[in-house]
Amino acid sequence: MVVKTGKYLRILGYNAVWQASLRTHELIASANRDGRIFLTRNAHIPYSYPPPARWLRLISPAPTEQLAQITAEYGLDPEKWLFSRCIKCNVLLERIDDKEYVRDKVHPNVFARHEQFYRCPSCGTVFWHGSHVVNTRGKLGIG
Repeated sequence: MVVKTGKYLRILGYNAVWQASLRTHELIASANRDGRIFLTRNAHIPYSYPPPARWLRLISPAPTEQLAQITAEYGLDPEKWLFSRCIKCNVLLERIDDKEYVRDKVHPNVFARHEQFYRCPSCGTVFWHGSHVVNTRGKLGIG
């Protein structure tokens, strides 16, 4: 229900996990065990399941509005760790000090236009702050 919002949280640099294969009670147990906040749109959570230790019911169906609700509720800084985490692996990115490392991993135009690159130590994906950063910031309402 809120996977896209989880991806947005990762874009902001916050540690977010989800497992589509788990049932609701298993997700609640996992959140409780890991000390996480359980995010849901399900209004029946406190009536149908053992309630999560910490949880927030998201009101809007729109992921960007859900993200705004979460950042307001918990006082999250949307820019503090922006683009610091792999959206696939949820791992903190590593700065690549030697640009030559990515020469064969990115398009030649990207290599020529950018000086700073980052890499996910888990999946190896290479990241850079291109036009997608500006577009994503606009979509998420970040100055």
